[in-house]
Amino acid sequence: MDRNAIIVIGVIGGAAVFAATRSAAPNAPSSATTQPSAVPEQAATQALTTNHPPIGNLPANHPPVGAIPTGAQKPEAALLWTAPARWEAIPHPSAMRVATYRVPKVAGDVEDGELSVTRAGGDVEQNLTRWVQQFDEPSRASARRATKLVGTLKVHTVDLAGTYTTMQGDMEQGFALAGAIVESPAGLHFFKLTGPAKTVAAARAELDALVASLRAR
Repeated sequence: MDRNAIIVIGVIGGAAVFAATRSAAPNAPSSATTQPSAVPEQAATQALTTNHPPIGNLPANHPPVGAIPTGAQKPEAALLWTAPARWEAIPHPSAMRVATYRVPKVAGDVEDGELSVTRAGGDVEQNLTRWVQQFDEPSRASARRATKLVGTLKVHTVDLAGTYTTMQGDMEQGFALAGAIVESPAGLHFFKLTGPAKTVAAARAELDALVASLRAR
């Protein structure tokens, strides 16, 4: 048998062995991932920040932690509302949140504002006081409070501006807070808009419109 024939046979044999090995081996993992419809407790905890405490067992119908809410209706909320079109729904940084929105900054401000929607403990006065105390002592004198009815829902509002202490403990000068605490049949809901003062002031009418759209689920 000449040398060229030996080389051809060797190549064909090698290919056959490679094909047989491929068919017997398990499939290689794909780079694409599929979002589960339900988030196990461990996965939900991993989705939180590294220093966040475990959130405990989630109910079977709990939405994925960090999921982006879409549209006006939030399946996990006891209230419904319509958000301003220019606000962007973003992933929740905390499992306690019902919704989070990015509020675009206005010219001259260096960062966007944020509206968080949460449900937490305590009564109305305790939480209004807590919000005011997130500002330094001189800024607290600017706090303005009001109470109104939106349909059958009682809404308590507060506005103030000055030097604000962020959740990370940073002191931000020239910040503002516009908040609304809603008494619903399912308990208190907290709508908290924070950010640079000009951005919050520009979004204040939009927050009023969101609050005016509130209705019980």
